[in-house]
Amino acid sequence: MKTYRISLLSLLTIAVLFSCARAPQEIAEGPVVGSTPEERSRFTVVRVEGRHGAASGFFVEPDKIATNIHVVAQPGPVFIKSADKKKIWTVEGVTAFDVKNDLVILKIAGEGTSPPLGDSDAVVVGDTVSTTGYPGGAYKVTKGVVHRVRNNDKWLQMEIVLSGGSSGSPVQDSKGEIIGIVSAVEDPYSYVIPSNALRTLIAQSGPVEPLTQWRKREPIRAYIYSVRGQRKYNANHYDDAIADFDKAIKLYPQKADAYYNRGLAKFTIGDLEFAQGNLEAAWRLYEAGIEDSTQAIKLNPEDAYAYHNRAGGKFRLGQSKANQGDIAKGQRYYQGAIQDWTQVIKLNPELTDPYNNRGIARVTLGESKAAQGDIVGAQALYTSAIEDCTQAIKLYPKSAEPYINRGYAQFRLGKTKADHQDPAGAQELYAAAIRDFTEAIGLAPESAYAYGNRGVAKAALGDAEGAIKDFDAAIQINPQYTEIYYDRGRAKEILGQAEAARADFEKVKKLNRNVGQ
Repeated sequence: MKTYRISLLSLLTIAVLFSCARAPQEIAEGPVVGSTPEERSRFTVVRVEGRHGAASGFFVEPDKIATNIHVVAQPGPVFIKSADKKKIWTVEGVTAFDVKNDLVILKIAGEGTSPPLGDSDAVVVGDTVSTTGYPGGAYKVTKGVVHRVRNNDKWLQMEIVLSGGSSGSPVQDSKGEIIGIVSAVEDPYSYVIPSNALRTLIAQSGPVEPLTQWRKREPIRAYIYSVRGQRKYNANHYDDAIADFDKAIKLYPQKADAYYNRGLAKFTIGDLEFAQGNLEAAWRLYEAGIEDSTQAIKLNPEDAYAYHNRAGGKFRLGQSKANQGDIAKGQRYYQGAIQDWTQVIKLNPELTDPYNNRGIARVTLGESKAAQGDIVGAQALYTSAIEDCTQAIKLYPKSAEPYINRGYAQFRLGKTKADHQDPAGAQELYAAAIRDFTEAIGLAPESAYAYGNRGVAKAALGDAEGAIKDFDAAIQINPQYTEIYYDRGRAKEILGQAEAARADFEKVKKLNRNVGQ
């Protein structure tokens, strides 16, 4: 019986590109912990308001404020307000800025209380931290812990949920000293510029440069284009977004997030072209997206999400090349995708998608090896895929996808055993696959994939009637799934239902003709 196969491209479109897509200049909404008067009085944290919204900042000297570049790069006036909104300071200009670390020092007309700066190099994983800012315009303190310290630039990764308006917020350690400044989030983590980078910038503070003049600098203009590009991407205007990212990169070639987001936009357009049957256009976009992801990685070698997206592009090209008959090139792309997801796991082993997607890539490569007669190599890949999906399930047991993919890997491994005189081993694996597909159906009752694959596994165990029931359920969910009609027809043949089987095979022909039109 022909095995009904999971639509790997559809799964990867969600898991590789969009579950990890990020907006580096924006903080996602989320719950926060209320502040106390004691926490408020520790130092002065201010609300930074501009034409395009509000964020946070804090005093680093009596007349100087620190915040993120992306908070004040947009055109228009900027005002600094106290927590009680009784004080409003005007910004006289910029005295120092650090593009790489997204930091700027603003000179204000007035004075405030500056907090003590701590030593960010002394921070270790597991340290308790708190962030003070203006999420949603309200003064709040949010607590969390340090999850990781990046090696290349010493940025801190915090396990803490922040809300819109937290950009530029100071991060305190348990002693009340500032050890960082919030800059970005990648749910469920937040990224923090180390305080030692701020300390260096404060020491470099020079003459005041008016905001209007400072914004004309090429790196700052690049920030503006990058933010515009993100907004256009979020509005599904992908070509326009790419044009803005192009401008940002031309102005400031070191802007890693512009490469990242431009690559993301190219992958997205590539998927749209692929869905419309424009394969060559899709391949060119995937290749361009891989190049952009590679550049983002060169600029920030610890960007797990850039590796994650590049792996998705490589997997897509691997499928395309394999379908064209270039098996060797397809396998090289699969191997490249596996290597990239391995690097993602190394950088952040608590993400679920990389394990799930690496498992898919290993199954796919295993099928290619099996087709070439390399059964030992295929079985090793299937076994590794099962381990990957098992880890994904441990990390997030409420997701149906890892169960579907583990079940499929178990089925493929069982098939190799059935074909090589190990029927007992095959039956054990088929039964395990059925258990996984059943679990997936419980989590995602509308998954045609889960029903279809469970039907194939039941048929392999000789349960043709049970298989037909699953195929019926899959067809009810997705009447256009060609493979399901074929598999149901084969099951009906086994039961001697010749006329009903022919009807299913005719349906397959009709659906295939419609696809070709």
